[in-house]
Amino acid sequence: MLKHSYRIFFLLFLLTTIIACSDFVDEGIEITYPLSDSNLSVESITGENGAAEEMVSYRITASANTNIKSLIVQSSNEGKNGSGFNVNSTEFDDPFIDHIFGTIQKDVQSFTVRYDYIIPADISRTRLTFTIIDDNGKVSVEKTISVVPNIKTYTNRELFAKDNDFYDAFSSIDGVVYQDIKTNYSPFTEENVAVQEKIDLAFYFDRDQNNAILAAPVSSRIFLELAINNSTRFKKLPESVEIDIADITPSTLIQLTEEEELLKTGATHVDNLKVGDVIGFVTDLNAVNSLKTGLLKVTGLHPGSVSRYDGVAFVLECDIVVQE
Repeated sequence: MLKHSYRIFFLLFLLTTIIACSDFVDEGIEITYPLSDSNLSVESITGENGAAEEMVSYRITASANTNIKSLIVQSSNEGKNGSGFNVNSTEFDDPFIDHIFGTIQKDVQSFTVRYDYIIPADISRTRLTFTIIDDNGKVSVEKTISVVPNIKTYTNRELFAKDNDFYDAFSSIDGVVYQDIKTNYSPFTEENVAVQEKIDLAFYFDRDQNNAILAAPVSSRIFLELAINNSTRFKKLPESVEIDIADITPSTLIQLTEEEELLKTGATHVDNLKVGDVIGFVTDLNAVNSLKTGLLKVTGLHPGSVSRYDGVAFVLECDIVVQE
């Protein structure tokens, strides 16, 4: 009889536990919260877009008239390992009991925290939903991250020019300086055409005008009998914009070049280059590196000598960043 009573007790305990767990699911996950009058602000620290593997960070500021229970971040695409609340900076608060589920300590009604999202590969867009839950209900803010192409950076490139007939050119797809285009790559061969397809810009020097010029192969300012002449568009960025190519990220490259509307306002050549100039460019639709935006910064511009050009030549020293 005692064993039978024990079994009945165990079954009642198990049934009670199942009901309790079911209630917990209903109340903790599936419950529909009323709209709270709490304030929730989500500001991007690093921009509204980024490339795969790049971190996009947010400043989250919350305040309520009642205690805040939790801050939840949901994403339509799970961020890479390392995504989550960043509590290492003294600039931000750490109000959490745990940093995974976003549970807030007792008696907290306001905070400012940082959240980092590392973009995974093979997505074009992701949506983040930030939600705070307090004693009165919940409030949410959504943010969308557009995924942009990654970038390649080429530093310390040198393009030499003898004059406006003999000069070097550059390909943004592989970062190669192709030397003496007229002599080496104008003759019509399959190998030369493959190079012509890649060339985005040429540097030449107009000795009569003392003018250093960056030009697209299609520009009327240069005369090459090429089978393919890419129509790169160029535009000088305002001198007030101070840029270090090493600091450019995929998202800042987008911001800087989109503001200039290069396809609409750019030209096929840029005159009067000088040290410190930053040139925005966008490649030809039909080029190997099709419709990619980039920046070229002039780091040096002076007379020089090189064996492929007789006498005094001129050299353009530059750093370049371009979308992959």
